[in-house]
Amino acid sequence: KGTHWFSEAGIIDVFLMAGDAASDVQKQYASLTGPPMMPPLFSIAYHQCRWNYKDEQDVHAVDGGFDEHDIPYDVLWLDIEHTDGKKYFTWDKSLFPDPVRMQNALAEKGRKMVTIIDPHIKSDHTYSVSSEGKVAGHFCTKADGNIYDGHCW
Repeated sequence: KGTHWFSEAGIIDVFLMAGDAASDVQKQYASLTGPPMMPPLFSIAYHQCRWNYKDEQDVHAVDGGFDEHDIPYDVLWLDIEHTDGKKYFTWDKSLFPDPVRMQNALAEKGRKMVTIIDPHIKSDHTYSVSSEGKVAGHFCTKADGNIYDGHCW
């Protein structure tokens, strides 16, 4: 029995790694690509995430509840409700008037905040990310060349 290799584009690079155990193959692979990096410690710790924190006070209350009950966590996630009208990269200033202070309060305890950003942008001519993205041609288009406009929420 044999094997047949071909490439429609010409040259093909093949790396064959053999070993008696998976660890032997992993060592060979690491010598080729470099060893994997260890993830940051906070990334493998507990992350507190839920849909919708109402406002900064709610964030502080949840954070304080973890302290009160001596429950460790490293990252608090905010869902889209922190934004101004579901426009990513913005803050609802009436509900989150000082996001820098809020994040600094978490950072003082060694915690981080993640603001969720999904891979879609609200279509709104008053939203600079949307209007500039359209002008620059950054959005997916349909076969007819028009921008694909999907529905979310």
